[in-house]
Amino acid sequence: MPAKPSSLVASMARYFTFPPMRRGSPKGGGGAAFLARERKLHVAPLQSGASIHPRLRLAPPHRGEGTRLARLACLGGLLASLALASPAHADSYLNFVTALWPRAEKAGISRETFDAAFAGLGVDPKVVSLAGTQPEFNQTIRAYVESRLSADRIAQGKAMAQRWKSWLDKAEERYGVDRYVILAIWSLESNYGASPGNSDTIRSLTTLACCTAKRPELFRDELIDALRILQEHDITPRGMTGSWAGALGQVQFMPSSFLKYAVDMDGDGKRDIWNEEPDVIGSIANYLKLHDWDAGKRWGYEVKLPARFDFTAINAHDGGPVAAWAKLGVARVDGKPLPEDGKAWLFLPAGAKGPAFLTFQNYWAIKTYNISDSYTLSVGLLADRIRGIASLQGRWPAQETTLNRAQITAMQKKLKALGYPIETIDGKIGPAARAALRTWQAKAGLVADGYPTPAVLQKLSATP
Repeated sequence: MPAKPSSLVASMARYFTFPPMRRGSPKGGGGAAFLARERKLHVAPLQSGASIHPRLRLAPPHRGEGTRLARLACLGGLLASLALASPAHADSYLNFVTALWPRAEKAGISRETFDAAFAGLGVDPKVVSLAGTQPEFNQTIRAYVESRLSADRIAQGKAMAQRWKSWLDKAEERYGVDRYVILAIWSLESNYGASPGNSDTIRSLTTLACCTAKRPELFRDELIDALRILQEHDITPRGMTGSWAGALGQVQFMPSSFLKYAVDMDGDGKRDIWNEEPDVIGSIANYLKLHDWDAGKRWGYEVKLPARFDFTAINAHDGGPVAAWAKLGVARVDGKPLPEDGKAWLFLPAGAKGPAFLTFQNYWAIKTYNISDSYTLSVGLLADRIRGIASLQGRWPAQETTLNRAQITAMQKKLKALGYPIETIDGKIGPAARAALRTWQAKAGLVADGYPTPAVLQKLSATP
């Protein structure tokens, strides 16, 4: 166990020197409330027997001891939590929470809500160690997709479609969003509520805001929004749980997204995406509707390309009319006609040697939920399997290779140095990077499929 920081002990020790306990303090300002105000230690004064931790409750105190024991227990829990953190992190946490109050107050958060939110909490070492990971970009797209299209997941999706049919009917009628896409997102986000994450959201966001180097202001703002959720009584402080990164409940909304998109589908007065499945279904549907979901349309289709398909035409036709793709020989693998209207994009997740998809506006709506092609394609394909559409006809390459983040960053830098319009160097393959790579591939005499491989990077790096 890390040694307790001397500065922390010094700053906390004074809170155990209590003023005389007096009944009838002005304006209800009993000892605990007085102490919290004077010392600016933002912990909620607890009533006798109140819960201070899911597995720890105070025994009913003797008369006159309630406030003192509650205060001791709350402070003791905070010290125990901070003792597990590094000295620097523990000090940062305390200073951060103290400095956060004026901002929270300005945002309309009551002192009661603020104190209850932080009572007994401290740095979460797990969050510190996990900060910065994003598994979607550490796997090949094939590995990611196949792991999320298991037979069990598909069977469970079909069962959930029957179990929640009436609420899915209502969601489709109200929001116009495909029920199977709702189910697929629900599956990937939390396995239909079985794995929503059990991290304390307030603790996670505070740790991310005060003790990690990446985007502290973003997490501070999300923390304020989490306090707003508590202020509106949609959930209790310790009931607000989710991923270590601050995503909430069964739908994994960040707090800012919760405030914008969560809905009270069942009309009980709370937007409960933790415990109420109708609210989960409605919130996913509302999110997609407000991200330009095209009602009555599909996310995309698996397609086949003609033997001599002109890959150099992709850049010119991406986002163009479906009819233009049909003229290039793109056709659905099931032999059915493509839609007559709308815009479409050709997506080759494993390059020219893998399966091909013609995607539409709803693909991009799904992608706003998680800006990853691996995730978005998984949602679309899982929705299709739950619907009853057969498995892919196209085959993934036997030896699929991909670049890691550092290699993609190097590729972006090289393309930018060669004059291609790469605005963001972030180690992620987006539409702009794929388009630039396709243009370079065509000039280099390669198949212009926009698929980065080690061999492509090697040749690109050698380009003067």
